[in-house]
Amino acid sequence: MSKITFLDDNFQNKYKMFFLGLYNRNKRLLTLAAAIFFISLAIGVFIGYFLPDLTGHFLTILVQLLGSQIKKVTTLSIFLHNLQAALFVYSGGIIGIIPAVELFFNGLLYGSFVGYFTHGGVINNYGVSNPVNFIIYTLPHGIFEIPGFIIAGTAGFRLTSLVIGVINSMKRKRPVSEHYWKLKDSLALIVIAIILLSIAAIIEANFSVPIGNYITGLNLHHAVVENY
Repeated sequence: MSKITFLDDNFQNKYKMFFLGLYNRNKRLLTLAAAIFFISLAIGVFIGYFLPDLTGHFLTILVQLLGSQIKKVTTLSIFLHNLQAALFVYSGGIIGIIPAVELFFNGLLYGSFVGYFTHGGVINNYGVSNPVNFIIYTLPHGIFEIPGFIIAGTAGFRLTSLVIGVINSMKRKRPVSEHYWKLKDSLALIVIAIILLSIAAIIEANFSVPIGNYITGLNLHHAVVENY
């Protein structure tokens, strides 16, 4: 029994140190990714609140588009949609600007919904007519989806630093192997992001709407608002 406990402790310590090291090496990039998302979210709230007509027109088209695809919404379809976005953000790190643009756009979109509903905008036939309802229906999966997307952006930024480091090393004729840890970190981060997005997909497809209906008393068939 003591031997098993000893092995368990070693296992836990090993992975604790791994995640702690991963965080410490990438906390600045994680902070940058989170800052871009939440700053753009604040801008989106501002735009949605003070430009309700323009925002309402755009959001109505978006909601109708998503609503027309309601029969296709499954755990797999949501996961594949989020996975595609996450991998695009990650691979875009090769160029550098794409992770920042994607994080900004997603924060702006989410914020515009909140700002529009705060102003009093209503999107008929879907029941999500105020910011409280919107948050209730998106929070269960959003607590996994938003961090997952931010971490995917962080992975993209780490990939950018890898490309820059390799180029600089080649110019200076230094071994590129010194940047290998950046590749490992970027892969670890995108795996974590994918795990979070898979959890978000399960919750969004199966639990977000029942939970929202129970809390609000509405009778929606599926949440039509989701982050890209």
